Amino acid sequence: MEKNICIICHNPTAVLMKGEILGKYNIQYYYCEKCKCIYTEQPYWISEAYDTSIAVTDTGIMFRNMEICRDVFAIIKRYFNPQIKALDYGGGYGILTRMLRDKGVDVYWFDKYSQNLLAKGFEYDGTSKIDIVLAFEVVEHLEDPMETIRKIMSKCDCFMFSVATLPKFNFKTNKEWWYFAAETGQHIFFPSKKTLQWIAKEIDCTYHKILGLHVFSKKKKFSPIYRLDLLLCHYIRLVRRKFFNSRRFISKIWEDNATMKNKLMNNKQTA
Repeated sequence: MEKNICIICHNPTAVLMKGEILGKYNIQYYYCEKCKCIYTEQPYWISEAYDTSIAVTDTGIMFRNMEICRDVFAIIKRYFNPQIKALDYGGGYGILTRMLRDKGVDVYWFDKYSQNLLAKGFEYDGTSKIDIVLAFEVVEHLEDPMETIRKIMSKCDCFMFSVATLPKFNFKTNKEWWYFAAETGQHIFFPSKKTLQWIAKEIDCTYHKILGLHVFSKKKKFSPIYRLDLLLCHYIRLVRRKFFNSRRFISKIWEDNATMKNKLMNNKQTA
C-alpha cells in the first residue's frame, strides 16, 4: 500500500481510496489514523479548478452567507466589543464582508483566488492589526492547512471558520459524501473534530464550537452562559422555520445543485 506523510501531523498515512475529479483526473485520497483527516494527493489540477473562483455548483452561496452572517454577528455581539477589526480571509466576491459591515462590524476582505465585487475599497492591506480572522468554506481548499493556520494565528488572537467535519472514515469512493465536491476539484482537505483539536493543541490555542462554527482562540474565553443563550436563539429560529414558514415554496438550492452537476458532466462528455 502506497505511503505518504500527513499534511497535518506528519505521521505516515496510506491510500484510503481513489476517485475521479473534474470529470477527468483519477486521484488518490489519503487517510491519517493519527489525527483523523483525509486529504488528496498533491493537487496538480488546482489552477484548472479555479478557472472560476466560485464553483457553478455552489448554488447555496447566498443562503449560506446570510446564515453565517447572522451567526457570526450574534457571536461577535456577545463576546467582542464594537471596536474589533476583522478579516474575511478567502472572502470570495465580498458578500459576507459587505453584509457584516452593513451591521456595523469593521471587516476587511482578502482572497487570492477571487475578485472583490461587493466590498470594494475594504481590501486588507496586509499589515494592519486584526483581532479576529473569519474564514468560511476555506479550510477545505488549503494545500497546506497547518502553515496557513499558523500564519493566520500570527495575525490575530481568534480564528473563526466553517468546515464540514468527516462523518466517517471508511469511504470507498468520493461519491459517498457531497463535501468531497469531486466535480469542482476545489476541496482537497477534510478534517474531523479530532483533527481540529489536534491543530489547536499544536498551535497552543483552545478549540471551541459555537453555533456550528469552529473557533481557535489564544486568549478569549467563551462564557457557557452566552453559548446557551446563542443555542436557545438558534433552536427557536429552527422551530419557527419548521412550523411557521410557508411550505408552498421549497428552496431550490439542492435541486439547482444537481442540475448544475448534470450540466457539468454533460459538457465534459460532449467536449
